[in-house]
Amino acid sequence: MIREFFFGKIKYTIVVTGLLAVSAATLFYCSRFKDTGSVVINEVCADNFSAYRNDAGEYTDYVELFNMSDSEVSGLYISDSRKELKKFRIDAAIPSNGFYVAAVSKGADSGFGISKDGETIFLSDEDGNMLDAVTVPKLSYNVTYSRAQDGKGKFDSFSATPGETNSEALHIETSFIEGPVFSIEDGFYEEGTELKITASPWVNIFYTDDGSVPDENSLKYKGEITLTDASAKENVYANEIMYPTYNPPGYKIDKANVISAVAVNKFTGKKSKVVTHTYFVGFDKKEKYKDKQIMSLVFDPADLFDYERGIYTLGKKYDEYKELGGFMDLPEDEVPGSFTDANGEEHYRSYFTNSEYSGKEWERKAHMTAFDAGHKELFSQDIGARISGESTRYVYQKALNLFARDIYDDSKKFEKSFVCDNEKKVRLRKGDGRIIYQEPFIQSVIGETGIPFQDSVPEVVFINGEYWGIYNLREQYDENYFAEHCGIPKKMLWTEKNSAVECGDSQTDENYKALYDLMMNGDMSDDAVYSQVESQIDIDNMIDYYCMLLFFNNTDINGGHNRFMFRSKEPGYGDYGDGKWRFAAYDFDITCEDAEADTVSYYRELDEKMFMPGFFYERPGFKELFYNRMVELTENELSYEHLSKKLSEWDKVYREQNIETVRRFEEDDYSEEEYEKDLAALDSFFKNRKENVLKMLEKDIKDN
Repeated sequence: MIREFFFGKIKYTIVVTGLLAVSAATLFYCSRFKDTGSVVINEVCADNFSAYRNDAGEYTDYVELFNMSDSEVSGLYISDSRKELKKFRIDAAIPSNGFYVAAVSKGADSGFGISKDGETIFLSDEDGNMLDAVTVPKLSYNVTYSRAQDGKGKFDSFSATPGETNSEALHIETSFIEGPVFSIEDGFYEEGTELKITASPWVNIFYTDDGSVPDENSLKYKGEITLTDASAKENVYANEIMYPTYNPPGYKIDKANVISAVAVNKFTGKKSKVVTHTYFVGFDKKEKYKDKQIMSLVFDPADLFDYERGIYTLGKKYDEYKELGGFMDLPEDEVPGSFTDANGEEHYRSYFTNSEYSGKEWERKAHMTAFDAGHKELFSQDIGARISGESTRYVYQKALNLFARDIYDDSKKFEKSFVCDNEKKVRLRKGDGRIIYQEPFIQSVIGETGIPFQDSVPEVVFINGEYWGIYNLREQYDENYFAEHCGIPKKMLWTEKNSAVECGDSQTDENYKALYDLMMNGDMSDDAVYSQVESQIDIDNMIDYYCMLLFFNNTDINGGHNRFMFRSKEPGYGDYGDGKWRFAAYDFDITCEDAEADTVSYYRELDEKMFMPGFFYERPGFKELFYNRMVELTENELSYEHLSKKLSEWDKVYREQNIETVRRFEEDDYSEEEYEKDLAALDSFFKNRKENVLKMLEKDIKDN
């Protein structure tokens, strides 16, 4: 199928779906083409990850054509077969001196797709005359095979410029010389450890020690590097202002030595790939890191803090806010946190930073090295990283999603597991409050009832060698999670996140909404109706889930926010494979703020549909069932004795790093005494909540 759209006045795009075709050719295809002096193949991308999206929002491979003539041209075809040149007709006319982008989607019943391993692409006309052809070699993701000048010249590897001139494309190196070799691997070392970097005699080695990308202008390696505790160095990345209210730490934070090196041939100038290692020196004397898993993430600093493309900074997006509100000339401390425009629309500063951007275009490559609690290296791997979350995107210690992809490394999963097997994606998450582990702690309590939850491990993170605090490294609700924990294969998995399909097919949302409609409008006292509902949703799971919401006073949830449900499409798959919808614990950040809060009334005032158990009150015996289960839980999993003991266990694991993380990002002088007060407030909530939650439930049952 071919679809079209315009780039401004002269640039067009079509969507072409097709089957995968393979060619082993690796050189420019030579033939005697009809001399039209007009349209040629200008740019080809055969492994598009995030360089281009079509009008349907799909990341497709593409072929860009360029019309060099003074008149528009129509009636052209593209193909991956010389024997079948008319696989796809380009219906739209290509404007004079204009571009046309054909977006190629794989998997259709007919047509073609561009092989990532390389193949020949042909351009022809109505009469079957071959106008142009190019054999595309195997390229890395987002790299194109393009002409250096539009419409003429040799092809080479460049950055993607779909629908735009190639003159501004960056040349991308695709062949590399052998890289430098480090004498010691990533790890924890004593002061004075010597590092040797070696390479062939006809190359120079250049290196950096701050996480930045080395080139010929970097330090030239001349001999052994003596490793010392890098914490004595001045802060660099911690001083980057990622939000207007952020105050960098007023002391030197802990640091690791990040050594990145590149080899450059003395005669040809050809380079190797950059090799990076992380060394923690003197950390054996720092008790706060004892028995803690540690992760080093090394980015190109521009990927984090560049005005245009940085994902961890105010950037260009923040200037949009100031321009929109007319604040460009104001001192920074006078720029308001929100304003209402002439149309009455309110704008919030928190939504105007580069960190608000999402999607593949805002994923950045990072080199990750993971160490176990004994500080032994687990593995090193190139991965992808994105800012994650909603309101947490503007906080200082931002959450990160980490992706294992074969475009960065050979593996499609992390080389070793963090929480569960076969992980492809994990999240480094920091909660909203000062007790950093409050949310994963609550999820672990919920998990004791059999409700699926996102398990986590504490992970101390260093970014480009600088201390970035402790995170909860969290497993994610994806097809791997439900296959590993629930025995539901991807092809049988249905999930709804915030009342929208996360995983499934055309039936998923229809089934979910039909069930919801039946619960809202059906007569639960009717045995036939109740039996139908009971066959589609796990009633016990629903009761336990709402007991948890009420007890922990979760006030950051509604039907379209922070709610996750799942089921197997058909019965017969795993422990949860009976084909019933169930709740999974999801985002319990804003909880435990007021032990006396009437959460049921809050839900009913917020949205009557929010309090699902209310649909079942008319069912004889349901009120008693619901209330008795809450009593049972408050005597066991939710009892003060159990919660307080468990909180004490988590405190022992997190205490020192929790305090240090708050100091790093919020208050230099945050003390252990202040931490104790914050912890005592949470403990007090657990102590007083039982009495209040039972009273509010009794009242609601009586009134309804």
